[in-house]
Amino acid sequence: MNWIKNLTAIVVLPFFICCTTENGRGQQMMNKQADQKSHRSLSEKPLTSLSDEQEFRRVLESLKQNLRKKSLKNVSALLNYPFYTSHKQASNGIGIPDDPINLSEFNTYKSAIFNTDVMRILPLCKEDNLSEIDDKTDEVYYRSLKKITDAGSKMYEVYMQYPERGTQAESYFSFIFGKVNGKFKMLATYAKWPVK
Repeated sequence: MNWIKNLTAIVVLPFFICCTTENGRGQQMMNKQADQKSHRSLSEKPLTSLSDEQEFRRVLESLKQNLRKKSLKNVSALLNYPFYTSHKQASNGIGIPDDPINLSEFNTYKSAIFNTDVMRILPLCKEDNLSEIDDKTDEVYYRSLKKITDAGSKMYEVYMQYPERGTQAESYFSFIFGKVNGKFKMLATYAKWPVK
């Protein structure tokens, strides 16, 4: 009796498979077409579409090149205005961004924002100095800046700490970057010494 079941399975099963899959290739052809379709959509993605991190790095590299050349005239285009040059102190840390400047004030404050230490040190920044700001941060400073940026975009920070010349003290500066109206810009800076 067992041999009848086996014989039936051997004779009927291949026939059944061929009929339901167009000579055994129908399902495979459909799967192959689906795979090609998914690969096509990935490969057809525009090459000009950069991630937020890639756009941030492009702007940062442009900033670093301008600082190496000691050319601040092109840097003003990398800033979003109002550009915040400080923050208010809060009881639990850094408060809201403060001391904004507009484009017409850039020439007045550019040498304070990009002082000799920033000009010397920022072009040397490494991966350790870069960070992505958490979208869910509870820090008021970053949440306030996040409101300026495009919805769903990321913010990044360049933070550098260094010894002050001729003293035992440490100094620092930070620049915050975010996407505004589809372009990555510098949103704000804060440092040990105020700009204004």
